[in-house]
Amino acid sequence: MTSQEDPRFSADVPGERVVSGKDDQAEGRVTAVRRGNITEVINPDSLSQARTSTELETLTLHEERARVEVLREQAGSVSIRKVVRQREEVLPVTLTTETLEITVRDGAGKVTLNGEVLEPGRTYEVIVHDEKAVVQKEVFALSDVTLNKETRTYTHTENITLLREELDVRDPQGLVREVKLDD
Repeated sequence: MTSQEDPRFSADVPGERVVSGKDDQAEGRVTAVRRGNITEVINPDSLSQARTSTELETLTLHEERARVEVLREQAGSVSIRKVVRQREEVLPVTLTTETLEITVRDGAGKVTLNGEVLEPGRTYEVIVHDEKAVVQKEVFALSDVTLNKETRTYTHTENITLLREELDVRDPQGLVREVKLDD
């Protein structure tokens, strides 16, 4: 039976049910008390306190519950590579040259160097040893770089508003009264 077929229920407001009308057994006001699935309808004007137990309707109350789902997103990326940079350096090198000085004196006779006659009174130099700088490059370890991947776990708080249905009984005419049930 729907709310349109039963005059005791009104569906003017969605989610709200109003109990109204007259009891089938006696005339006068009707008191409806709901305890679980049982609704007791009592006529307070009746002296005999006749009780009838009629289930009018079962209402299901709902509530929202939060369910958290963790989504993994890529926040960014880093490219790691070794790059060779070029730089110029000036290296001071001390080089030594060893020479032989030949000085011919007068009256010493004839002196020749590589078939050339040396003149007396002059000094001649002959390079015996000469040093030249030969630069070689060597590779040394400058530093060790360690790459680590670290995962940190932390607690993040999300605020959420959840809804819950509650039963709200309105009795502007004062028809509802407390009834003691005899067990």
